Amino acid sequence: MPFQIQDILNFNFIFIFFLIIISNLFILIKRNFIAKFLGIFDYPNERKIHTMPTPLVGGVCLFLTLILSIIFFFLENSLSIEKFLILISLYSFFFIVGLRDDIEAISPIKKTTIILIFSIILIQFENDFLINKLIFKSTTSEIELGNFSILFTLFCIFALFNAFNFIDGYNGSSISIAIFWALILYYKNPNLIYLFLIISMIIIFTYNIKGKIFLGNSGTSVLSIFFSIAIINDYNTSQSIYADEILFLLLFPGVDMIRVTLERIINKKKIYSPDKTHFHHYLLKRNFKKIWQIIIILSVLPLFLFIILNDILVTIILFMIIYIIFLTLLRKL
Repeated sequence: MPFQIQDILNFNFIFIFFLIIISNLFILIKRNFIAKFLGIFDYPNERKIHTMPTPLVGGVCLFLTLILSIIFFFLENSLSIEKFLILISLYSFFFIVGLRDDIEAISPIKKTTIILIFSIILIQFENDFLINKLIFKSTTSEIELGNFSILFTLFCIFALFNAFNFIDGYNGSSISIAIFWALILYYKNPNLIYLFLIISMIIIFTYNIKGKIFLGNSGTSVLSIFFSIAIINDYNTSQSIYADEILFLLLFPGVDMIRVTLERIINKKKIYSPDKTHFHHYLLKRNFKKIWQIIIILSVLPLFLFIILNDILVTIILFMIIYIIFLTLLRKL
């Protein structure tokens, strides 16, 4: 998807840029009306810390931004018809599933099943959306995945989908991580779709951090599929990012998801049972005032350590030590 920075002077780019800003602001200003119309208010209960019904319109903003962006790139002949149709389908499907879950909760098993089935149907039609081999920055070795390519790609998509949902639980946390990811990807490959999304997410962040809106399941779902496909596409086409860099870019949400899941299994709880054992829950219990800042620091840390150390194993070990110490202290305080 070669939508480069030199296209900024294009009149059509300026038009879509302001259209995205205006549409996002309109949705956010009219958030209560839109949430009431769609039936997507998040009502407070014993598990939640907000005290007033909150509109779940963040996902509507993100979905509209992505759809407007890829329509623009398609009309600019920067996107093939095959990729355009697949992206439209993936973004729409993940958004609709998330929106339906916001309106009335879908069972985790049913949601998992339909997401996996739909993903496997679509991604196999575009080779740029499949991980066929692992290429590392810190070593010259390559791992060919062969017949496991589709299975491994599905695992990565589903893992990010779950990890992103796990980390979304406090104002500013998940959206700040998404902004960090988009900034890194834009630095690696100055693709204008990242710029459009960054602008949208910064606007959303200003409302989310004040508790005026939430991303909702529609927001986390559409962001998870966007980053999954965008990272894989960049990895395959521009080769601007390596497998080990991707690992450390996504490591913190992944580690916390694995830890929570394992604890539920050990405690003989259902894997999808809601609880208060996520990292941000421990920060909340200890009355930390800058929770999203701590979350973003822990998200940035693995990639920062890898850039300095350039060693996969040492970076993983060092980060895990920091993570375990921090988590242990939080639990004991």
